[in-house]
Amino acid sequence: MNSPQQQVDPSRTTVVVVGIDHYEAGPAWDLDGPVADALRFAQWFMSRGVPPERITALLSEHPTTVRDLPYQVLPADRATVHRTLLRTVTAQQSELLWVVWGGHGVVDAEGRRRLVHADATAQDLLNLDFDALLTYYRSVPAHPRQIWLVDACQSLRDPWRTRRALPHEDYGAASPVTARNQAVLFAVRPGEAAANLTHSRTGLFSREALAALADDTALGADWPPDPGALMDRLRDRFTRLRAEGMPQQTPTYVWSRTWDGDEGQLLSRGHPDGASPDHTDLTPDVLRTLTDALLSVDEFIDPHGREEILGLLRIGVRAAIPRHSRPRLDTISILRTCARRPGALQELAEAVLLCAAGSPEAERTHRLITQTPV
Repeated sequence: MNSPQQQVDPSRTTVVVVGIDHYEAGPAWDLDGPVADALRFAQWFMSRGVPPERITALLSEHPTTVRDLPYQVLPADRATVHRTLLRTVTAQQSELLWVVWGGHGVVDAEGRRRLVHADATAQDLLNLDFDALLTYYRSVPAHPRQIWLVDACQSLRDPWRTRRALPHEDYGAASPVTARNQAVLFAVRPGEAAANLTHSRTGLFSREALAALADDTALGADWPPDPGALMDRLRDRFTRLRAEGMPQQTPTYVWSRTWDGDEGQLLSRGHPDGASPDHTDLTPDVLRTLTDALLSVDEFIDPHGREEILGLLRIGVRAAIPRHSRPRLDTISILRTCARRPGALQELAEAVLLCAAGSPEAERTHRLITQTPV
């Protein structure tokens, strides 16, 4: 997924599109758009040469109500989603796996992203642990390259449940495979809601993603389109939409090139790793403020959590950080190194927000870092 972009054969691409408009919980949960978006994505995949027999649509509409489609259509209930993603797809071979999901989502109390199945109810919130699924797919040898697009909320709370603990299952990742190339594009960052344009029967993120994908002059006609370039287009577009008064949502891009997440980036344009003469050190006052803010985030204080956060930075930034055993000195070193590398402070801010699930402390830290002039 990094440049230069390696080409694959569209006929060797496996596609799963998921669209959930209706939930067993009742009309209060209904959306008007994910099913239509899933069908639009499927049509776009076929226009790019993906054979219909390699496309599966998991929809909340019963298959008999969706007629005359050349690809397989199945219901989006928990059992069918599980069987499709954990059995059928993993048994197939491809050069590229592409999964698109539209529907309700939530971030749980532990910061894990959950996607809600069509047969969920308020009493039985059947859901897919998306983070666990990504880990599982980094161990699947059949699909060396993967692109995931998720148009769902990452809200910390939702109107359908009052309990904090959600049903959970572990998909049992197999032995690590280090040659995975997994790109994930989320409609929003943790703590945000994804806008659904009911009058147009589409999600805002899905609409913009399809428009960008259809623009060969911007992304080129190569297969697959570069996810990083797509993210750049989406970030620019959403910046303009926010300025025009549209919903305040921020698409997020996570890229993992190995099992251990050897390289990752969040909302980054791939700035060079070297220090820039235009980026000077932080002043003592600013450094103190940002250090205190980071050390107020529980996930950053925890040594394992801090390593997860740093694991989302470009490898050239991570490798340049002098590390210390004492948390405060380590934090100061992290901040000073990031400040000297273009774009790295922004990456750090987004990584903290992602790993801390948009907690108030993480939100405050994100705001302070992004407002810091460097």
